[in-house]
This record gives sequence, C-alpha cells and structure tokens, in this order.
Amino acid sequence: MGFFIPAAIALGTTGLGLQMKGAHEAGKAAEAQAKSQDAWQEYNAKIAEREAKETQETAAFEEKKQRKAGERLKARRRTQAGQTGILPIDSFEEVQKETATELEIDALMIRRSGQIGAQALSAQAQLSRLSGKSALLRGKAARRAGRFGMVGAGLTGGAQLAFAAKK
Repeated sequence: MGFFIPAAIALGTTGLGLQMKGAHEAGKAAEAQAKSQDAWQEYNAKIAEREAKETQETAAFEEKKQRKAGERLKARRRTQAGQTGILPIDSFEEVQKETATELEIDALMIRRSGQIGAQALSAQAQLSRLSGKSALLRGKAARRAGRFGMVGAGLTGGAQLAFAAKK
C-alpha cells in the first residue's frame, strides 16, 4: 500500500500536467488557425482589389472604344450625306444629335457598369479583410481561454492531489 499512494500521486501529477498542456496547446492551435485564416482572407482581398482595378480598366477601354466607334459612325454619316448631296438641314442635324446622344449614353453605361463591378469587388475585399480580422480576434480569445483552462486545470488538479495526499 505504501507504493500505491506515491504512484497515484505521480500519475495524477502527470495527468494534470498533460491536461494543462492540452488546454494550452488547444489555445495555441486555435490562434494559429485564425492567423492562417486571416492570411487567406487578406489574399482573397488582394485578388478582389486586383479584379476591381482590372474591371475599371476594362470598362475604360470599352468606353473609349465605344466613343471612337461613335465618332467613326458620325463621320461616316456626314460623308455619306455629303456624297449624296444632302445638305446639313434641320432633320439631318437632328438625327446626328440623337445619334450622338445615344452613343454618349452607351459609353456612359459601359463606364457605369465597370464602376458597379469594381465597387462590388472592393466591397468583397473589405469583407474578406473584416472576416480575417474577426478570425484573429476569435483566435486570440481561444488562446486566452486555453490559458485559463490550463490554469484552472492546474488549480483543480493541484487541489485534488493535495487532498489525495492528505488521506
């Protein structure tokens, strides 16, 4: 019986140490996972920002292309009118103004479409960053909880071992 009590105390101390280490490591692992998630969300945010920039650049290019096509169309109509001998009278000028207005609306719609797409991607980037920061906060809280768990296990186990040793 004399051997049993020290062995039980040694086993209890070892179990207590493992319990404390497990609580601490669980907190560290949760924090590491949160850091990884934050890095992933930052990566996603950068991709979304790059795509937003590309969307705006593409829209600007398409808008410019549309404006050039519009200028060519108006020039072609003026040339055709001149070749047929049509004088630039009110009805012809009115058609040219309407055409110019429609072409301008088309160009502005292309620009607006690019802006909307870029804004959506920018919002996605912001949400990714917020998600990453939220993960970091959860990771820090989990690590803190792991530390408290470690201390709590140590105090509880220490008290139980002291009580057992007293018997």
